[in-house]
Amino acid sequence: MSLRTLLVSALLGAGLLNPASASAHQSNDTGAASAPRPEGSRDEVRYGLGAVVDVRRPNPNGLTILAITPGGAADRLGLRSGDQLRAVNGRRLDGAPRPSSALASALQEGKGALRVEAMRNGKPLVLAGHADIADPARQEKASSCGYLSSSAGVVPQTKGIFRAEITQIDGRSTPREPMYRHRVKTGKHVLVVREFIDPNRLNSSQVFQISKMKKFALARAYKSIVVDVEPGISYRIGARLLKDKLDAQSIRDNAYWEPVVWAKVPETCP
Repeated sequence: MSLRTLLVSALLGAGLLNPASASAHQSNDTGAASAPRPEGSRDEVRYGLGAVVDVRRPNPNGLTILAITPGGAADRLGLRSGDQLRAVNGRRLDGAPRPSSALASALQEGKGALRVEAMRNGKPLVLAGHADIADPARQEKASSCGYLSSSAGVVPQTKGIFRAEITQIDGRSTPREPMYRHRVKTGKHVLVVREFIDPNRLNSSQVFQISKMKKFALARAYKSIVVDVEPGISYRIGARLLKDKLDAQSIRDNAYWEPVVWAKVPETCP
């Protein structure tokens, strides 16, 4: 299942993705490219929200926040996963025909200021603060690398950690063919992960409820994690089972697990 384009806003907010690259990704996936940068604006300051926003298609109810980048603008404003963005800096996002372009333009129009209109559990929110300043050159200038893996090593199930799969890195779907590891540049990366918790560690009712939740939740059954990659380090990704969150409601809310880095192992980049 491809979840492409879920993370464009988060990557811009964290400075993880060159805006020109984001435009290319959107063209490939939806036919809607981000607004082009004016000629001569190479050093233009770029602003971001610092959140994983579902920009796959227009939504009359607003754009849903899937995850918050820790310490980012959305986190500082008090936005939460599940909130729906109705407008940013006066630009309407509810029903916008090109959600990614609309959000990117709205962030730029604020020139650093950030005014967000959102909905949370059916109630309106108006929040104000400051956007993140993105640094798209950070990754381009990085000369070192690290690795991300959900296949390396023996996952420590005795500590409640199980196998997971990395389905996206920085908004790009990972290859369908299983890979032992993914080489990335140093710096922060946003991963989308799905869990493969051993059903033998659950009772039959829990297995049934989780299977039902995944069937209806689809993309919402996946979770994101931000990993700050240091040079020469391999990060092993797994899924931690939260044993105190195995009641029916927590399972419906997909709150029974979380993606984690369960080990960091030195591995030299060539």
